[in-house]
Amino acid sequence: MVMYTDEIIQNLIVCPKTIIEAPRDSGISRGSSKTLFGLSSVDGQHTFTGFISKNSFFYENFSIGLVYIPKEEKGKICLFRCNGLHGETMSIPHHSFFHIHTVNANDINNGIRVERNIQKTEEYSTIEDAIQFFIKYINIVPLDRKKYFAPPSGQIKIDF
Repeated sequence: MVMYTDEIIQNLIVCPKTIIEAPRDSGISRGSSKTLFGLSSVDGQHTFTGFISKNSFFYENFSIGLVYIPKEEKGKICLFRCNGLHGETMSIPHHSFFHIHTVNANDINNGIRVERNIQKTEEYSTIEDAIQFFIKYINIVPLDRKKYFAPPSGQIKIDF
């Protein structure tokens, strides 16, 4: 079994990545649509999947994440998620603001693969901004960012 450090985890999150499977719609489940895409580190040493989940009814309720697929062990590890507003509850107050989840080495090494570290963020306030923040933060190469996740034009689309 691999022993992780917080430095290894951070390096996995920010290592340069290319998209090896184009974003694809995986349908609607439990009221949310999900887009999935495959990633590889530029050096070919690591494999990941990315996801964008959007609630069908509440635009501000979304989650965008990076999942690591280790070669040397079974399972997957969600390393990093950018979340929108889910609606605050007494037991989960962080759902009332935009927030980021990360996993830490101690949890992974103890079999806990849930990204329990939560921090409030002002890096984004819409899903479009969150996607742009996410793809830059996880270091998708610029050519792939432009090809698959071009920034919004800022133009209003009017359908007649």
